[in-house]
Amino acid sequence: MDLHFLHKNLETNLKVALHREKEFLKLWHYHPEYELVYISRGRGTIYAGDYIGPYQPGNVFLIGAHLPHMFESSPASLNPDDEEISEAYVVHFGDPFIRSFFENNVEFGYIPSLVKHAVTGLLFPDPGKKAFKIFRKTLKGGIQESTLHFMRILYHLQHKEKVHLATPAWIDQFNSSDRKLNKILQYIMLHFHEELSLADIASYAGMNKTAFCRYFKAKTGKSFVSFLNDIRVGFACKSLLDAHNSLTISDVCYASGFNSLSYFHRIFKRSKGVSPSEYREG
Repeated sequence: MDLHFLHKNLETNLKVALHREKEFLKLWHYHPEYELVYISRGRGTIYAGDYIGPYQPGNVFLIGAHLPHMFESSPASLNPDDEEISEAYVVHFGDPFIRSFFENNVEFGYIPSLVKHAVTGLLFPDPGKKAFKIFRKTLKGGIQESTLHFMRILYHLQHKEKVHLATPAWIDQFNSSDRKLNKILQYIMLHFHEELSLADIASYAGMNKTAFCRYFKAKTGKSFVSFLNDIRVGFACKSLLDAHNSLTISDVCYASGFNSLSYFHRIFKRSKGVSPSEYREG
């Protein structure tokens, strides 16, 4: 499975769509357009750069241009209240459109201010019922009305709690022109939950282990093992806090890619300062 470049080829400044299906398309991809997503039904996991976390109805995400991301729907057995349906309102908009507001900082200063933060991806965990009503309106009427409603959404979101997703360090590492590094990062993100050794990833990159370690550390500032463990711990945190699963600590350990429960406990506590069970209990 590879990282896909999906240019939306917008015919207008923005494109609004309602995605309603059994599962969202599980595709690790990026595109030059920004993406605004309102989750109206379904639960699952969002991957954005090196961020891994849950999504649920009511969440809004603002994904920056060229930020690799993927929405993975939870199995139907974990979504009994959603009748096995995943539904999201999605708005794609281009950089030229947003840039036009940078010259109007008085009236529309909130737009570039908000979008600047989208480079890492943003989660608005509780934007309120008003957000849903405005998103629904973007599907009605012509492009002019949709654009006005879209601007109202951004104005509404600027006052809401927001959480940054990908870390700045990861954003700095990801460079769409560095094909070798992109290939390595995407492989790690898609296979971290499997058995993934240094020999495996070095072979995938077409390098010996010593050369790979030197290359990876120079590019990311971390060793391969540290980088991999950070991704796995992030996934474990998401799993531990997911109220819609009944995984034991042991289940979480192996589902996250660790093959030793004692090693998982040691790495988790070193990263988070608490044990997995303490983290789950809050």
